[in-house]
Amino acid sequence: MSAANLGSMRVRAGARSISSPIAAHRPAGSGAGIPRDETGVLEDSWFGRIAAAEGLFVVDERQRIVHWSSAAQRILGFSPEEVTGQPCYLALMGREPTGHPVCRQNCQVIANARRGRGTASYEVIASGRDGIGRCVGISVLVLGGLKKRSFRVLHLFREIGRRPFERSSDTAPRAETRPPVEHLTRRELQVLRLFAAGSTNAEVAEALHISAYTARNHVASIQRKLGARNRLEIVLLSMRAGLL
Repeated sequence: MSAANLGSMRVRAGARSISSPIAAHRPAGSGAGIPRDETGVLEDSWFGRIAAAEGLFVVDERQRIVHWSSAAQRILGFSPEEVTGQPCYLALMGREPTGHPVCRQNCQVIANARRGRGTASYEVIASGRDGIGRCVGISVLVLGGLKKRSFRVLHLFREIGRRPFERSSDTAPRAETRPPVEHLTRRELQVLRLFAAGSTNAEVAEALHISAYTARNHVASIQRKLGARNRLEIVLLSMRAGLL
C-alpha cells in the first residue's frame, strides 16, 4: 500500500500528528451498542489523513516515535511531547508477565518491517506513566516509503481486560529458579536495556536525554541492586532475573 493511497483511509485506532491539531468529534449515525469515542485526525505527508479512535503511535526506521495519539496518552499517560523522538521500546517497555522484554531494540516487528513484512497481532504488558502495567493488544501496519529502506510502522493498540500469555500452573516458571532482585526503577530498566544492547554511557545518555554522569550513576545503581561485580555480570544476572 503506497502512502498516496492512504489519503482516504480511515483506521479505527487513535491518531495524532504533533504538527497538526486534533479534530475531535462524535461519529455521526452511531448504531446501538457502538461506543461513541472521541476521534483524532492525523495528517502527515506519509499517510495522508487517518481518523482513529483507539491508541496509535508511529515509529520510523530507527524505532523513534514520530506520532503519538491522544488515545495513546489516555491509555498510557504519556503526552506526545514526552515520547516523541524517544525509542518506542523505552516508552512502552512491553514485557511478558514474567518480566521478559517483548519491546526491545531491533524487535521482531522492526526486523519484519525491514524485510517489508508485517507482524501478527500480539499482546504485552506495557508500562504506563504511573508505573502500572497495562495489558494491551497491538496490531501493526508497515508502510514503505519512496526512499530506499525507508518505512513507517503504525501501532494500533487498546487496553484489554485479561492477561496475555496465560500459563498453566505446571508450566509457570518457578520463583526459586530466579535470584531475588531489588526493584529497578523504570529509568534503570531503560538504562539496562540500552546497556545490554551494547550502548556506552555516553550513548545511553544521548538516547535518554540525560547527562553521562547521571547515566553512569544509573549503571552503578543497577550493578548494586543486582549484586554484580562487573558489567558482564550485570547482563548475565539480568538475563537470569528475566529482565532481558
